[in-house]
Amino acid sequence: MKVILYYLALLNLLDGAVTYLGLQHNIISEANPLMDAIYEAGPHWFLVLKVALSVILYGLNFTGAVPDGKGIRRLAMFAVILYTAVCVLHSIWIIPFVF
Repeated sequence: MKVILYYLALLNLLDGAVTYLGLQHNIISEANPLMDAIYEAGPHWFLVLKVALSVILYGLNFTGAVPDGKGIRRLAMFAVILYTAVCVLHSIWIIPFVF
């Protein structure tokens, strides 16, 4: 379970970086209305929030504060699958434009 949550924190950072690049270069648009509003308030706030969420998840996982129940494990796996798909999709869209 710990590996899954560390991977989820890493995916969040990767998503933040790739989304930021895509938004900065006008390659993609942010589909999440909350994150879009944060980005519009200031791109630095978008990055700060993504880093903060990853640090919080990492810290909770490191200290053992995340319960290891069946429901939590399923939710984490679902999030990992979706986040992996989103990161792959963003990378496919953005990498050809950046390089």
